[in-house]
Amino acid sequence: MTWDSVYDRRTALGLSQSALGERLGMTADDVEAVELGGLLPVTADLLVRLAVALEVTVDVRVVSDGHNTVTFGERAA
Repeated sequence: MTWDSVYDRRTALGLSQSALGERLGMTADDVEAVELGGLLPVTADLLVRLAVALEVTVDVRVVSDGHNTVTFGERAA
């Protein structure tokens, strides 16, 4: 996952880090940590909250070789 996606989507929605933090139940500093590369633990709960707050879908692919991927996508209308 490129954490730039979180920043890009947040700014596309016109949200500040504080506003996204409110949607996520986090602080603006926590949002900044996510945008800088996921300094917070990436959990399934966080991915679900991000999907809801950013109005996107999240697809997760976990594979045994460690090349896991997380992809944000636009929600279908």
